[in-house]
Amino acid sequence: VKLLAFNTLIRPKLEYACVVWDPFTKSNIAHLDNVQRKAIRFIYSKFSPYDSPTELIMQANSIPCLALRRKTARLEFLNLLWNRELAINPSLYLSSSTSRLTRHHHPHSLTPYFARTDLFKFSFFPRTITDWNHSLLPSVIF
Repeated sequence: VKLLAFNTLIRPKLEYACVVWDPFTKSNIAHLDNVQRKAIRFIYSKFSPYDSPTELIMQANSIPCLALRRKTARLEFLNLLWNRELAINPSLYLSSSTSRLTRHHHPHSLTPYFARTDLFKFSFFPRTITDWNHSLLPSVIF
């Protein structure tokens, strides 16, 4: 019951619009992770400092970490944009990579953005395109 409450009430608040505001500083990521860790300890009644670490509890119960869920959400949104399933013209923001194919690039690689500042470097498009190009995307997507 507690896990269901966490999944329906708390996690959506932690992940609301995470495609847009996904934090990149360690302190902001730590604040979000602390909320999830406290919730996991409450759900499984592991309040003692001698209990197993929260990460082990999460792995044992197949609860993904928030950073992985945010990255997956960003890649899914980019896939929807790339496949024109949204009412946004992708050609304004995305272009196919013109470099030749190697074992490190898949045929759906995108041209990365150049960023001088961290503010832009870790915003949605530069960060997600880098993840898109470096990930092993399943062929089911295409």
